[in-house]
Amino acid sequence: MSVLSEVVFKRRFALNFYKNLSIPLAQMCFSKDFVNDNRGDMYPLLYKSEGASERIFGGDFILSGGRVERWAFSFFPYASYKIKGECLSEGSFYGLSFTLGDGEKAEILVDTKKVYCKDKNLSLPSDIVLNNSNDGCALIISARPGAFDIYFERPSGSIGYLGTVECEAFSRSLKYELFSSGYVSLCVSGDVRISSVKSYIDCGISQADIRPIRYENGEVMVEDGKIYLTVSIRVESGAFQGIFSLVPTTGDFNMTGAVFYDSGDGVWANDVAASVLYDRESERWRLWVPSFYHFHILGCSSFEGDIRFGVSVVDITLMERAEDGASVEEFKGFSGDEDPDFYYDKEKDKWYMAVCRLDKESSAYRYMFFESDSPHSGYKYIGKGFPGAETGGSFVSVKGERFFICGNSFSARSDYRIYSRDGMENARFDFPDGGFRGWGSLIPIKMGSRTRYFWLTFDRHKGSDYNWSYGNIYCFEGDI
Repeated sequence: MSVLSEVVFKRRFALNFYKNLSIPLAQMCFSKDFVNDNRGDMYPLLYKSEGASERIFGGDFILSGGRVERWAFSFFPYASYKIKGECLSEGSFYGLSFTLGDGEKAEILVDTKKVYCKDKNLSLPSDIVLNNSNDGCALIISARPGAFDIYFERPSGSIGYLGTVECEAFSRSLKYELFSSGYVSLCVSGDVRISSVKSYIDCGISQADIRPIRYENGEVMVEDGKIYLTVSIRVESGAFQGIFSLVPTTGDFNMTGAVFYDSGDGVWANDVAASVLYDRESERWRLWVPSFYHFHILGCSSFEGDIRFGVSVVDITLMERAEDGASVEEFKGFSGDEDPDFYYDKEKDKWYMAVCRLDKESSAYRYMFFESDSPHSGYKYIGKGFPGAETGGSFVSVKGERFFICGNSFSARSDYRIYSRDGMENARFDFPDGGFRGWGSLIPIKMGSRTRYFWLTFDRHKGSDYNWSYGNIYCFEGDI
């Protein structure tokens, strides 16, 4: 009988982060008169019509007549851009213009009644006032390849969704050569006051695929009282890899980083569900990630830079693709592979890896297990999980006993599997949720004189019409 056999995991809290965690990138500063500064050029003038008069007054940028466009900051394809302003007369408007390195351009503008971009207008709800730089709402434009999602932020800080503007010209925006030389500019026309323009990367509308960053042996990394988590950030359609910090025993989450992946084609791909270890012997980070962008096969990397903070890109090597008819027991790249996890067993001097793979027998996901002498190659098949619909597995050590814990089942709430040397059992919860194929992220943390065991998972609520726009976050704790 395993040490987890009699454990009932107790609900500690449930949270939903709706675009309210972020890492700042840039902002325009209206505290100094850059308009008339002749010893610097903070926001270069791109266009100014005859009769336009601009000035800085009271911490605001003010335009009186005409039209002006000024460079604000660089463009990033998964950033959000927030602008707060006010149209002081009919016919005036303000907004942001997005330009890629090849000259493709999109403008999203606000007048007294609507938000518009080329051929699509988004009418404002009757209770939403954007045009008031003091008490009104701010406009948020969140970029993603091929579209801009439009939100508003109320003075209270709550955020609502207005709609999406499709923009085919930006479908290639993940290419480094295009976004790295792109920029965002402030556009104003008529009589306008602008109080704030900012750029940042936020936590999206939902989060999923939570897994702690660990050392090579699977031990959770704790620094300054915090653990760090790889988290899939879900947007209106699509996702990207976020890094969150958490102070254990609390709900004190913060967003600290975002990670993108380049497989050699110059695309900063928005892959998610990474497994990240820090190998103390080699003093290098090691990573496996399912590359949904590239054929839905796995990629791996070894690197020196700490990806927990800021915006990082990791160069990955994709697995060799499996040939048609190959056995799923081969360590090749099968389309559909996802949710990998791995660790090093020092006593056996072996690396162990789990790959969630479509089983040809059942046409459902099932974990395959492998071992190797090295972390990124040479793996040999050693076994597989039970039939089901498995997902989100992690290797976990509890009181010296090694487990593999994963989610399972599209139809059963909180169906979690715990594999040990004694076989497989199902986890138990007092107020179960975070199920329907949530993740088995059990996290042991040494706190004071005890080790505490937290289970972070998520549910599959739909944050948007996009099928994978889940989920809400749940924290459980087990007395072990």
